[in-house]
Amino acid sequence: MSLIYEKQGHIARLGLNRPKQLNALDPEILLELHKAWKDVNEDSSVRVAVLYSALPGIFCSGMDLKTAIPILTRAREPENEAEQWIAGGWDVAGGVAEAMLKVNIVNKPVIAAIHGYCLTGGFEMVMGADLRVASTDAVFQMREASLGIMPTGGGNVFLSRHVSPCRALEILLTAGNYDAQTLYEWGFLNRVVPRENLMKATLDLAQKIADNGPLATQGIIRLSREMRMMQMKDAFTREVEIGMPVFGSEDAREGVKAQKEKRKPDFPCKY
Repeated sequence: MSLIYEKQGHIARLGLNRPKQLNALDPEILLELHKAWKDVNEDSSVRVAVLYSALPGIFCSGMDLKTAIPILTRAREPENEAEQWIAGGWDVAGGVAEAMLKVNIVNKPVIAAIHGYCLTGGFEMVMGADLRVASTDAVFQMREASLGIMPTGGGNVFLSRHVSPCRALEILLTAGNYDAQTLYEWGFLNRVVPRENLMKATLDLAQKIADNGPLATQGIIRLSREMRMMQMKDAFTREVEIGMPVFGSEDAREGVKAQKEKRKPDFPCKY
């Protein structure tokens, strides 16, 4: 299967798994991702999602040049269901943008665990995640400018919000390789760990989040994403609008009560 999708406890795991194609994003895996993200969103038992690569040496080589790109550029007509599905292109209300987290349809935290090469479309997809953990061998590249094309998967917008605008332009304009330590220092990554510790570090982070109040984490994520699209004054207003109902929830009362009683909280609210 192109995508390994499994759940354990409150954590869902989505693993890219196209060995021969180095996890290039073709119409089939994009459609599988879209369906999996929708399921994560709809399953009240899932509190955190982890995106990773099931291959040993690479995270993602980007968009599949033989299948996805010809459809997205309208070089040929769609020939199957998945190709027809991506034919809508990068419409912000469409499936491809949602599958790659350009428009995040998941109302729960998404953590990307990255190792090896993370290129172009793969790089853009992890930009859409909320948190990012990388191994020391991870290498990131936006090579579109070297091919004479411009990124359209969200890279121009996301990068300047994750790192400084001048750093974002450097990554986009040089089309060069950037190692994990550099992007950690620039603020793009939350953790950089040895390769053998990558999944443990990611799942430990996911579990810490999953142990917290689900309404609170959902509200924080929702506001974080909405703030990307609004001015600061409007963002402060939305912070109160989204946050105050959480303060008045049963989750909030249970969390405070559990702290006083020195026990692990049993949050009653569902998504």
